[in-house]
Amino acid sequence: MNTICRLAAGAIALALSAAALAGQPVALLTPVEYEAHAAVLHKTKDACKLDEIVQAALVDEYKKRSGPPAVMSAMEGVVVHVTIVGSGGIGGGGWTGPKSLVVRAEELKDGQLVRSRGFRSSGRDGLLGAFEGTCTILEGLSRKVAKDLVAWTGVETDAAFDKDVAVRAAAAASAAEEAASDAK
Repeated sequence: MNTICRLAAGAIALALSAAALAGQPVALLTPVEYEAHAAVLHKTKDACKLDEIVQAALVDEYKKRSGPPAVMSAMEGVVVHVTIVGSGGIGGGGWTGPKSLVVRAEELKDGQLVRSRGFRSSGRDGLLGAFEGTCTILEGLSRKVAKDLVAWTGVETDAAFDKDVAVRAAAAASAAEEAASDAK
């Protein structure tokens, strides 16, 4: 019985440490910027504030998966730098055709490039896409890009799930301790 309690306690400790590591915040270099010669219409930049939309989508996606990201303005440690490369489609919402969004993500360690990748999403975004405005469509595309980008950075967890796992593991640990003290 004593060996079973030790194995259970070890498994619980392992689950707690895995949940704690999975919930580590990710450093996001802010602000999200436009590439020097980004292919984005000035009207879209001004009206939609695409840089703010993309940054908000990234922060929201990181929150869903691992809690709020560490938002940084300096390149210390491991950070993700996101640059808007382009946006396709003209104003007029879904009536003027599909829209697109292209961003580049760079993973940096102490300012040195580790890896980079481009992310693209396009479409009219949703069931009512023809009736949505350009900015609303770009918000939806930003959420899709953010989901793919955050998964690429290796954050594949869900903060609520991690918290639930930790609570269950703590309850199981206290139950194992009670069982061990009752056995004595």
